[in-house]
Amino acid sequence: MLRRHFNALLMTLSQSRLCAEATAPRLLLNPSKIEALKAAITTTHAELWRSAKRRADGFASRPAPQYEQPGPNDEQLWQRDIANRIPLLAVVFLLSDDPKYLAAATAWSMASCGFPRWGTGYFSGTDLAAGHQLFSLALILDWVGDRLPAEARATLRRTLLERGAKMYAAANGDLPVDLGFWRSSYLSNHLWVNMAGLAAAGLALRNEPGAKSWFELAVEKFRRSESFRGGDGASQEGIGYWTYGVEYLLKFWQMAADLTGEKPSSAWWKNTAAYRLYLGLPRKAWKEDYSVVDLADCMRADEYGPDHILYRLATLNRDPQAQWLAGELRRAGVTNSASQWLDLLWYDPSIVPQSPAALPTLRHFEDMGIVSARSDWSGDESLVVFKCGPPAGHFAAGKLASDMVGLAHVHPDANHFVIFGCGEWLLRDDGYAWKDTGQHNTLLVDGKGQVGEGSAFNSGGVDASSGNVSPRVIAATSSGAVDRILGDATATYPAAAGLRRYVRSLYFLKPDVLIVVDEIETVEPRRLELRFHTESPCETKDDGSFLARGPKASLRIELFTIDGVETRAGEVNGRDRNGKPMPMHTVRMQATRPSWKNIVAFSWSSSGAEPVRLTSERAGEDWIFRAGERSVRLTADSAR
Repeated sequence: MLRRHFNALLMTLSQSRLCAEATAPRLLLNPSKIEALKAAITTTHAELWRSAKRRADGFASRPAPQYEQPGPNDEQLWQRDIANRIPLLAVVFLLSDDPKYLAAATAWSMASCGFPRWGTGYFSGTDLAAGHQLFSLALILDWVGDRLPAEARATLRRTLLERGAKMYAAANGDLPVDLGFWRSSYLSNHLWVNMAGLAAAGLALRNEPGAKSWFELAVEKFRRSESFRGGDGASQEGIGYWTYGVEYLLKFWQMAADLTGEKPSSAWWKNTAAYRLYLGLPRKAWKEDYSVVDLADCMRADEYGPDHILYRLATLNRDPQAQWLAGELRRAGVTNSASQWLDLLWYDPSIVPQSPAALPTLRHFEDMGIVSARSDWSGDESLVVFKCGPPAGHFAAGKLASDMVGLAHVHPDANHFVIFGCGEWLLRDDGYAWKDTGQHNTLLVDGKGQVGEGSAFNSGGVDASSGNVSPRVIAATSSGAVDRILGDATATYPAAAGLRRYVRSLYFLKPDVLIVVDEIETVEPRRLELRFHTESPCETKDDGSFLARGPKASLRIELFTIDGVETRAGEVNGRDRNGKPMPMHTVRMQATRPSWKNIVAFSWSSSGAEPVRLTSERAGEDWIFRAGERSVRLTADSAR
């Protein structure tokens, strides 16, 4: 049953007459911007224009999409792609005045309006499919509404009125809780997409009774989201969802800034382009499906763009590295062009691109507890990424009561790290997968892992966001030869684990050696297991070390504290995002005791060479490791 507020709103909307709209576009575009772009597509934007027009030609030559019959509780996410293409057709029409693009934009818009459902069950008109459709159809009404046939214009308005009202009711708490399950999930891409769509619809229908409140509610939601955003620029949802959510955040905030002067408040925006830069793979390794570090629920490539996102961030912050990264990704052909029209709107040629060569090779994203350390910026470099932070980030953990949806894509992986070198993955993440600590390069106690594990989505949202789960990076320092990273993951294990201490120290001897020291203490003897998941199968060598050989690189793993430790290599049965078997190549180190200091070294080389062999010696309580002419001293209190 709808609440009385929603019934009253629907009655008001059903009785409203069609009001004459102002003919000038306002949402993301205006007449002067359109005229400036018409000139730019012959000069500074010429390549962007050719690419966008070529893609629009492909869509314009196709018939309008047909509705696909859904199942129960079906998100109907295929509708996102349909909606995403409509603004491209409209932008190309506005810049070319070619009526074939207007005809296609009209046909595709009418198809979307005619879809009987934008999601079913608890996604019924109140989640991502609807968010995308509302946003795109609002742009069509705003941009070309006065050029549409009267019947098409009326259909657009009616659809936005009726379906926008339902989204508003869901966001405002006027529908059953499952319809709008995201309404208080301020860290979630669901809220951002849906509220941006509602805001755009409200602005496009600005003369309609009640439509103003849609935009006002969106502003309130986005302000709240800003209040939980730490300042480091990182995302708990991973790079893939970062591209998805940030696009909608940027679209909303541009509309708000243009029309009301409302702007985002968090320092997060100054640093978030660096999050994408530092979690990108070395440049010469990029492929279409192979360009980013896949922490959290993430594939190994961007989901959206990210060229248009980086262009916008470059403009907002006058950031030459963001501009450089966008251009390099486009030249490499590894961008996702779902929102290609935004390249035209957001590219600012006055920002001179600058490579990151002069930037530090180590970056600590302190709020989210992520450290990226690379050997250099040559494009062929080695990359080590470490993670040890609370699921919501330190800032939000101290303020946010709960956000199960916003934290659903977080993995239980404190003190986890990955290695990329010689052009390929060596030690891997599990990507978009089941939430199990055992699928990460970290510790299990009696076969069990960290808070939040055991299902398709992180189940530790309440504890994680209330501050009870607080793993942290203790230190992250860099020198010319050695980077040192320390993390304390003790607090992220449940009390039943009996864990008193779990501190991990990483020593990155650039460019091809990583020494890992784990210090573990429990209240009584426990079965402790450290797992290291290699990209390629491992073989056990005669000297007890392990060697994983891939197409481009070899990884050597050697344990230096062997007493009482059982080691073996093989496959473990991980689970993919649907819970189906996902075999993983794994080296396992196990010991049953109340205290364990484990030292293991990783070294790597191109596949035609042998990884460097480390030597070690004891100097009292200290360890000295050497890799040829390089050395590092691990003092007795190095991990404290």
